[in-house]
Amino acid sequence: MADPDELTLAIARHLEIDVQYVEIVEAWDTERIAAVRSAGRKAGRLLGWKIVTMQTAPDDEDRVVVVVCVREWPSQEVEDRLTERARIIMSEVWSKILPPLKPCRPQRS
Repeated sequence: MADPDELTLAIARHLEIDVQYVEIVEAWDTERIAAVRSAGRKAGRLLGWKIVTMQTAPDDEDRVVVVVCVREWPSQEVEDRLTERARIIMSEVWSKILPPLKPCRPQRS
């Protein structure tokens, strides 16, 4: 396989964390839609994962949602590793967003 392009690499990195890549594209931009779907399939081959790509019908603003997602994990080990990685990342994100909780002290009556 030739060196992957930037879009393929970006989608592969995203799939490793979120198991799906979503991009909103103008419905008239058929070249971008095809590029995202093609890069998604290439990302799947790069990772060795089974991938599915799809797009929605145009919405009221004439945009489509292009989705690339993992269809099947290559192994339980990979699924477990990525699930744990996602849990750690989300924990770190929430810890930066939310201030630490202060301990509650019972009210005296």
